[in-house]
Amino acid sequence: MKDSAKQRFDFCDIWPRREALLEKTKLPLFSSWWSSFIESQQTLELSNNPIEQIESIAFAYAISDDEALGQKALNYLRKELPTYIPPASVIHKEMYPEVEADLTVASACKKLAYTYNFLYPLLESTDKQLIFSQLVEKGAGIIYHDTLAGAWWSNAPNSNWCSHLLSGLALSGIVLMENDPDLSEKWINAATKPLKKMLDLAGEEGAGIEGTGYWCGCYRSVQEWTEAARNIGRDDWYSHPFWQRAVEFPLYMSRPDKSGLMNFGDTGEGLGMSHFFYAIANALDHGLAQWFGNQITVNNSPSRWDLLYYNPNLEPTPPDYMPTDRLFKSVHLASFRSNWEEDAVFFILKGGSNAWSHCHLDLNSFFIDAYGERLVVDPGPGDYSSHYFTSVDPEVSTAWHNTLLVDNADQRQPPRYRMSFDLEEGGDAYCRLTDMASSYKIGMICGDATTAYGDYLDRFFRHIVYLKPNRFVIYDSIRAREVRTQRHYQWLLHSGFPIIDNNDGTLEIQGEKSKLVIHPILPLPHAIKSLPTRLPKNGKAGKEIHAISLRPEWHHLWNISPKSSPYPQWDPRSHGLLYNRDLQFMVVLTVLPRKEKYQYEIKPIIQNDLHGIKFIQDDETDLVFFNPNGRRFEDSHVISDAEKVVIRQKGDEILDWSIVNGKQLIYNGIPVNFQT
Repeated sequence: MKDSAKQRFDFCDIWPRREALLEKTKLPLFSSWWSSFIESQQTLELSNNPIEQIESIAFAYAISDDEALGQKALNYLRKELPTYIPPASVIHKEMYPEVEADLTVASACKKLAYTYNFLYPLLESTDKQLIFSQLVEKGAGIIYHDTLAGAWWSNAPNSNWCSHLLSGLALSGIVLMENDPDLSEKWINAATKPLKKMLDLAGEEGAGIEGTGYWCGCYRSVQEWTEAARNIGRDDWYSHPFWQRAVEFPLYMSRPDKSGLMNFGDTGEGLGMSHFFYAIANALDHGLAQWFGNQITVNNSPSRWDLLYYNPNLEPTPPDYMPTDRLFKSVHLASFRSNWEEDAVFFILKGGSNAWSHCHLDLNSFFIDAYGERLVVDPGPGDYSSHYFTSVDPEVSTAWHNTLLVDNADQRQPPRYRMSFDLEEGGDAYCRLTDMASSYKIGMICGDATTAYGDYLDRFFRHIVYLKPNRFVIYDSIRAREVRTQRHYQWLLHSGFPIIDNNDGTLEIQGEKSKLVIHPILPLPHAIKSLPTRLPKNGKAGKEIHAISLRPEWHHLWNISPKSSPYPQWDPRSHGLLYNRDLQFMVVLTVLPRKEKYQYEIKPIIQNDLHGIKFIQDDETDLVFFNPNGRRFEDSHVISDAEKVVIRQKGDEILDWSIVNGKQLIYNGIPVNFQT
């Protein structure tokens, strides 16, 4: 492209790099994909989404310089664009009838802007005028009007809607520079101020409140403007500190084999977006981003955006230098893993707020992945509808998550879609994660989800102790709101794999390569039920999920009544009351290869308020104590005033130890020196 004016509008930076991009298509990463991509564009006929397909053909032309492809895209554009109207979102119209723009409008604007970029050498003045008028009348003009009118998403800088719509407005503003520079500047300014605020609000951690999947889409949209602005010489947003740390949140939330995300809320299981990380890598010489992008492409076919951003000369940097455990304090998500290998054991505890956008009623829920398999799962998103966003569908309900169910009732649900990081701003249903500890042998975290059970409980603390690499102790400290009120408690766990009763007080989830042994310790006495069920999807048979319900033995039995309700139901034929105000659940979860035997010995320690476990395997001994009242206690081996004590020993050698909220630890008569 010789014309300098044309260069100004090449916000994808294709034309100066065309030869280099063509050389890149010969790399093993792209060669097979590129040949099939070009072939598919040559035979592509328009269907339900003509703008998306036109953009795809236009890209193939821009890289290949195949004028036949360019002419094909241009002919389609001239045919379809005059009458094209982005399909309205029925859901959004039902929920926000006063707002005109929605995600379909944003998507159409962006694809039309990219098409303008890719086809620029072939565009005649009438083509340009057609694109300009369509953007003003049916696309970005609507977004701009809603922005000035204060549409809900324009004031929600943590929302994916804000990023999608305003990046569409900003890219359209670049296109409009040639035709109406004044209006172009108004669009860009209206869009970029909230987009910049999105980066500022991400905080020191770069995390997001809408879950990992929506985080990826949200900041990819911000990146679209970041790339475009840099390429036209306008702004360098990559200098913002957010981009240096942007890899970390999805990295810590991704499965060890990088085949997907540990999904929760309305996030699906997939992990794509390698181009997002390649762009960061290329802009900042970010070796970790390059490594993460490479890992993702192993499980996904590359895309045209990968071709644009991938830098083959940049060395990837694996995360071996990074801690394996991480607490994201801004969003109250804790991630633990045994190592950075593909077959690592992986655990997440979820806090946050039930008022946040795209949340489920799942505070203090947990997930486990090991040896490349999902052992403890989340139901994932449901089928979106206006009903889904205004009521509690099965996928959203507490009953289908790995947390505590009280009286068969959902956790509190304040008005949803609050966009603040402040837990308390959205209402009284939140979970704060505290007491994070991490070392080579031990990981700990505590989730306080008391407010989510406001009418029932005065306390619900979930303590997690991770005895690395493969054992977890979950200790739930519960206090009922009234002293003599009957309460029905269920400790829930869900898996996509079958569950086997070992008839020795343990249950076993058996995957293809791994297994999870569930060993309940408290309450005493207790009963544990396992039953296969099926998560309904819009009244249809959904995916099979196997459920475990641990409960005090004197509580009502739990069963499923699939004909009448997808939710767990209390059996009215059972009987028994519990008037104890305090209750504890303590469960040991052990991850093993499928064929390995469960070999260690467990000795529970029950002393009034003190609860603990002694694990013995060969010459190794692990001691775990929970002392929720923080009183000084004495065991045969340990004296301490800490709320949690963990000691790992081999022979006479202490391998590792950790305490939480305490000042004293004496082990076998010898004071342990530590800094408070």
